[in-house]
Amino acid sequence: MSDIRPRLRTLEPDSDNRLYQTLLESTLAIPFKIDWASKKYTYIGPQIEDLLGWSPESWHTVNDWAERIHPEEREQTVGRCVELCLAGVDHEAEYRAQTKDNRYVWVREVVHVLCDEDGQPTALIGFTFDITAQKKTEQLRAELEEQRLSNVRLQERLRLTQDLHDGLGGSLVYMIASVEQGNGAMARPQVLSMLKLIRNDLRQTIDSNASAQVRVPASPQEWLAPLRHRFNSLFEVLDVDCDWEFARDWRTPPNAMQYLALTRLIEEALTNVIKHSQARHVRLAFKQPEDDTLQLEIEDNGVGFDVEQVNASGLGIGMRSMSVRISRVGGVLSIESKPGRTLLSARVTLSPN
Repeated sequence: MSDIRPRLRTLEPDSDNRLYQTLLESTLAIPFKIDWASKKYTYIGPQIEDLLGWSPESWHTVNDWAERIHPEEREQTVGRCVELCLAGVDHEAEYRAQTKDNRYVWVREVVHVLCDEDGQPTALIGFTFDITAQKKTEQLRAELEEQRLSNVRLQERLRLTQDLHDGLGGSLVYMIASVEQGNGAMARPQVLSMLKLIRNDLRQTIDSNASAQVRVPASPQEWLAPLRHRFNSLFEVLDVDCDWEFARDWRTPPNAMQYLALTRLIEEALTNVIKHSQARHVRLAFKQPEDDTLQLEIEDNGVGFDVEQVNASGLGIGMRSMSVRISRVGGVLSIESKPGRTLLSARVTLSPN
């Protein structure tokens, strides 16, 4: 219910004016008049029967009005209306009104409080409007907004799942392989460095959900050096040769989201090489064939796999994750594989935002 500013009261219209009554009864709104002293209806438009099914004769007192308000809105609506009427304040109220066949429709009442020269209420006149269609529209909008928010939350959960899988998952694979390939107990500094690696990956996952706070490295060399250091250490243990080919400077730098997506792609792809390929040689090449294009290639000489069969089987979760991640930042991912050669290629069109 919303208040309307108080103003100087005027005398009520002449109730015997037939033209005035004809005009009132020709509108879709339902006019009414209530005597304040007796709390009785002295007039209610015949339109009330079309809207609610109740005959005008069934509206005797304000108790009839109150009893036909939905129980969830009754106390607040009645209490507020009485309070504003006593203060001589015009007002509006929205509530669900009961029909004669026990349904409920939404209505809005606009009430003008007539007062005497001392400012005391003498009568109420107003209109009741059917706003059921409006409320249904508002409800539909609310449901659509809730659905939109639910989709946003789902996308955020999927993004977080991908980040944990691609980033933290890769670090865990690295650690497991280090332990399996190592001889004897691990030294304390090694364990500590692994824990720090997990911590850093968790931080990066958090940062990826707030990309505005992520700083894009000043050069490809600064970007790839930490990744090269991390994976080369493991490749050496596994006796895998790895070549890293990349330019020293950006022709055009990627934005934060593109930088994060490509980083995760490298982590996921190299992790897959370690887990599945049995490769003895890996090549990672970063190119900028044009100012607005980044191209990343990761190639290994492992056992390969049937790309179509893996996709059809539903087992290629990692591949789908990588593809979705790259497409989200304006890129295209392609994978070719056969025994002795698997090539993953990502091409991203740069965007400043």
